[in-house]
Amino acid sequence: MYNFEINTLVDITENGDLKKQFPFKTKSNELIHDPRSLAIAKNQNSNFTTLLQLLQMRGNIRWEASPIKKELNLKDTQFGTKYEGKAAVWSYAWETEQQDIYNNFESDDLFGALINDFDHIPVVNFCKETVTFPSSAFITTDNQFKNTYFKYLGVLNK
Repeated sequence: MYNFEINTLVDITENGDLKKQFPFKTKSNELIHDPRSLAIAKNQNSNFTTLLQLLQMRGNIRWEASPIKKELNLKDTQFGTKYEGKAAVWSYAWETEQQDIYNNFESDDLFGALINDFDHIPVVNFCKETVTFPSSAFITTDNQFKNTYFKYLGVLNK
C-alpha cells in the first residue's frame, strides 16, 4: 500500500453523526451544545467530505484514522509565505493500492495531480481555523497563500 498525507490550514475535522440531542460529543470529541456549535460541526464535516471526494476521484483510498489537528509553527512547513507564527494544522493520512494514482507525470513527485485537483476547490471556512484565506478554498499552487500541501509517506507492508 502507498501512503500519502495532506496538511491543511482548512478545518477538515471529521465529526461523524451529528443527529443527536444537545448536548453531545462528536467523533472528534467536540462538545455540541447549541445550534451555533452544531453549524460549525456540520461545516467541518462538509470540508472533510469534500476532501474525501477529491481524493477518491482517481481511485479508491483506505484510511484508519480521522484527521489530526496540531498547533504548528508555520515556518517549519510548506504553507504559503503569508502565513506566519503558530496555527492550527490538520493532517490526514490515507493509502492507495496504486503508486502512480496521483502522479501527473510532469513532475518528479507522486502527488502532482492532487495539487491540480484540489487547487481552488471551495471549502467552508471560519470553522476553527486560526488563519484567514484570501478565498474560501483549498489553495495548493499560490506560493504566498498556499493553505494545503501533500506528502508521499512511502510504502507500508501489511
